Amino acid sequence: MAFSDNLRAARLRSGMTQEALALACGWSGQSRIANYESSAPSAREPKVSEVPLLAKALGVSVASLFGEAPASHSARPDPAILASTYRFLVDAFATLGKAVEFETEADLFADVYEWIAADDRPADQRNLVDFAKWRDKRDQDRGKGIDEQNGSAAAQVGRTNQRSA
Repeated sequence: MAFSDNLRAARLRSGMTQEALALACGWSGQSRIANYESSAPSAREPKVSEVPLLAKALGVSVASLFGEAPASHSARPDPAILASTYRFLVDAFATLGKAVEFETEADLFADVYEWIAADDRPADQRNLVDFAKWRDKRDQDRGKGIDEQNGSAAAQVGRTNQRSA
């Protein structure tokens, strides 16, 4: 796939508009992104210095924008992170006096997995408040609010834990 197609696909996966992506990169208006996503012969391509800005704003690697899968990317989730994610959610829901329903909270599970994979602290130092802050920041960076996602229980858990902290 061409850079323009990969950029558009990454932007759509992130749920961002062209304007939101432009703003996340520090640019005004969506026309620059529209040009970068265009496959017309007259379309403008980004400068080399702009590609990392686009990748960071989208939360993807520079290589993925050029259609290359990262060498370290594995389709198989890390079993240790899966176990930590499971334990974190079971404990979090227990604080609410509930049992987590993994079938209905798959999106939440994926978010916690992503957070734990990026968080290098020991498991006993992770908490709901930190997860809620991380998720809010990530969603703001992607240009969407928490209400646009599944996993409203995570927000409720985070708010409950903030009140009790």
